[in-house]
Parts: sequence; structure tokens; C-alpha cells
Amino acid sequence: MTAAFNPTLDQLDSIDSHDFITVFSPKTSCSTATLIHILQANRHYFIEKIAQRGVLLFRGFTPCSTEEFHQLVTQGLGLEPWNSFNNNNMPAFIASWLRKYSEGLLGAGDYRRYLDKNTVQLGPVESSIQGPHVEGGVRSERSRYLALCCFEPAPYLAETGMVDLGQVYRELPSKIQEKYYKAWNRFYYISQRKVGLVDKILLKRSPFTMLVRPDGKAHLALTPCPAVCRVPETGELCIQPWAFAKNTNEISHAAAVQAFPNRGKINKDSTADGMNLTWELCDAKGHSLDWSTTEQRQLFDNIFNKAYLMNWQKGDIALVDNIKIGHWRMNGEQGNRKLVQIQANAFDASQFRA
Repeated sequence: MTAAFNPTLDQLDSIDSHDFITVFSPKTSCSTATLIHILQANRHYFIEKIAQRGVLLFRGFTPCSTEEFHQLVTQGLGLEPWNSFNNNNMPAFIASWLRKYSEGLLGAGDYRRYLDKNTVQLGPVESSIQGPHVEGGVRSERSRYLALCCFEPAPYLAETGMVDLGQVYRELPSKIQEKYYKAWNRFYYISQRKVGLVDKILLKRSPFTMLVRPDGKAHLALTPCPAVCRVPETGELCIQPWAFAKNTNEISHAAAVQAFPNRGKINKDSTADGMNLTWELCDAKGHSLDWSTTEQRQLFDNIFNKAYLMNWQKGDIALVDNIKIGHWRMNGEQGNRKLVQIQANAFDASQFRA
């Protein structure tokens, strides 16, 4: 059922600019405060639209502050901020410290600064292309929606790559579809350094199962999560990647180089290269499944070749379905780029597994 039309939508123009992106722009000059009221009056319409399309982009409105951006998500759309890393709502300075601590323990990370307990400024641009992922995709407990606001675009390239994960899954060979349909993603890390008493205390409060190895480093395992899950509103099956693993980095990098030949030298993703993280497939009983390099390359080729590269403009606000749409940062120049993210609405992928 489609949500009822509200007259306030007359204030907006909309165009389906891509297979999974709808762009909304004001017919006349429109402030962020007015946009918040429009979203509030048409909340069900826009929530349904996100599930159907994947990405809603609001462009041409007056640039907002971080406070207004937060109000747009919470008051306009009625979403509940839920950050997969900071789901205990720790203050910004503690969340930022823990993020930096975890990166030191694991050897690398996509450093992001917490502006408040719900709002983060995304990490700096590099000469590499990130591995495609859904936010928080190492665990079943992840955010359902992502809200992104561009306060300042990069001076050169550094787009956000996006892809429809339902289309990616549908266009894989049927035999491979069946394999992913039954599979679970399993992730485990080896710590960069030996773990001490403070590490052990902190890790007890984490989602990791820890085993200290003879060399003093920690084997940190996460509970398997579905390789494919459904969009709740539509039932669409979507593959769920989280490609920051060392064992998939070379293959992902080769696929990116081939898919984007006119972007100069592209280095390997430093986050995946720095962490000793393994991404493998297993069955429902936890038995490892063979996942060949050919199958991995086929997946990454399929993702990158279907990508839409979002060129950000100042003031852009994007609302993204974090189950249907995968994303990653492209290479480019950082400059004064400032892209801010709010994750919203807790989602348990294991409840919607294929």
C-alpha cells in the first residue's frame, strides 16, 4: 500500500535520476526547517519510498547545521539514532577514544570523529577505493538507515560509490545465488599486538569472543551473520558484503582498478590492508564453506560494474536503506571535505535472513 499523498509534497520536485535514487528539490527557495516540516507531514510516504528506491537525495535546500541535520532525521522522519559502534549512547569524546583504541588494537581503521553520540564525521579521503559494505555489516545487529549530509564536498573526485545489492544478487549465476542464500558471513580478527589486562577488560564488554594465542595476541571472533537477507517491506533479497578483510582486499582492489580505469593510480584499501581480518562463509552449523577467488572476484566485479558514483554538492542530504544499498568511498582529494553520518533504527539481519 502506498502512503497517502499530502499537499505539502507540492512544494517539491522529484526525479528518478538513477535506478535506485530519487532526487527531491524545492520548487522555490526552501530552508532546512521547512524540509523538516515536509518530511514530518509525509513521514510514511518517505519511509516507504526509501524501501522501494534505496536512496532519497534532497538537493538544493539551504545548507543546515549538524543540529538541524539531527532534527531532520529524528523529528522530520521520526527515526531513532542507533550507531552500530556506539549503541550504548556514550558521549562523543568517549566514543571517539574507543574508536581510536580499537583501531590501535586491530591495526587499522576508517577513523571517524564523533561530533555527538549519534553524529559522526566520516574519515578522510585516500588514494584507495574502500571495500563495498553495508554499515556495521560484520554483525547481524546493524542500523537499518543511514543519513548523510554534505557540509563541504571534496575538491576532486572522492564520490560515494553506491550499488543496489538486490540487483547484484539477482544477476549472479543461479548456482552462486543458492550458495549465498544458504550461507552466513563469518569474520574474525587477529589483534595487531599482544593483549594486556586493560584490553581483556574492555573486550569482555564487546561483541567479540576472545581467545588469547600462545604469542599473546588475541583471536577475536564474531557471531556469523546472514550473507543474504530480506528488505522487510518488499521481501527483496540482498547480499550483505563487508569487504574490509585482508583475504579479500587484493581481489576487491583488482576489481576496482578494472572497473574505474580513468582515475589514476588506485592503491589497496589501507583499512583492509592494515587489519588482520578474515571474511569467510560458513553454513548454519558453523562449518566453513569453500569460497573461491573466482567467486569472490565475480561478486566484486558485479558490485563495481553496477556502481553509481554520488558526486556530492554542498547541502546535499541523502537517506539510504542500509540493507538494500551497499556503499564505499572512492579515491580523490580530501581538501575541506566534510561528510557527516547518522545511523538510525536498530536492525537484526538474522531475523530477516534468506
